[in-house]
Amino acid sequence: MRALVRPSTVSLSLLLAGALAPLAAKAQQAPYQQYPAQPGYQQPQPGYPQPQGYPDQQGYQQPQQYQQPQQYQQPEQYPQQQYQQPQQYPQQGYPQPQPYPQQGYQQPYAQPGYAPPPAYAPPLEPKFRRGFIVIPFLGINTPVGAGSDYYSAGVRLGALFGWHVNPMLSLNGELAFDVMNIKSDPYYSSPTEVFADFTFSPLFHFGGPGLEIVVGPKLGFFDESFSYSDTYGSSSSSASGVSYGFNAGVFIPLGNIAIGGLLNFTGRHWTCDTTTSDCIDVSSGSDSKIFAFSGALIF
Repeated sequence: MRALVRPSTVSLSLLLAGALAPLAAKAQQAPYQQYPAQPGYQQPQPGYPQPQGYPDQQGYQQPQQYQQPQQYQQPEQYPQQQYQQPQQYPQQGYPQPQPYPQQGYQQPYAQPGYAPPPAYAPPLEPKFRRGFIVIPFLGINTPVGAGSDYYSAGVRLGALFGWHVNPMLSLNGELAFDVMNIKSDPYYSSPTEVFADFTFSPLFHFGGPGLEIVVGPKLGFFDESFSYSDTYGSSSSSASGVSYGFNAGVFIPLGNIAIGGLLNFTGRHWTCDTTTSDCIDVSSGSDSKIFAFSGALIF
């Protein structure tokens, strides 16, 4: 029995070896043969390593290559028409830029809660250079010209009252008294003569922060009062006429006031002697003239 089995086994082994021999030779000739490309499969891009083939097995599929996303594009590929150049502004309806603020214009602050800076205002002039003005004075007078030999230096006092039109001009009224000093006379005893002048005296103001210079004309009228004593008793007389002249002065500012000196010239032309009830024309007589120098203040 064993002798019959062994020949059959040998024969079957030989038959199986003969059938498998062609398959082994085929596998040795193409060990790495790739499968044919499947539908939808893309070949790898150049530069990438080629995937190795796998032995042909039933049901095996080659892995697909990932595609680059189509939604990404290089920045230079963006369409230029989507951007507008800055020089195309402003568009229609866009407010035009405001011009550069001129001198004196106040630019409002953009941040809330901050008040705009105050407008520039020049410093105020001292009080004596604006508004109401008063110039009191006190000094001495000296007659000149005809008849001056009968007089010595007398006393002058008074004041100017007015208003500044601007720092360089003031319109003033002047009230001044000249008390004349008459020398002794053999015909009169204790003579007294006083002139009262009422004039319009505008002043022009010059100078700077440390100096005030004033000058101006004056024109108005005067009244004279004269009294004396003689052997017959006490007597008095009066006269009136036109008063004219000028004022000039130099002052040093001291805060809201100024202190200085005032030079005055006054000429008087008699027109009427009012000793009696009737006015006697005395215009043919010569004019009297005096110079006066006074200390003064400007308020």
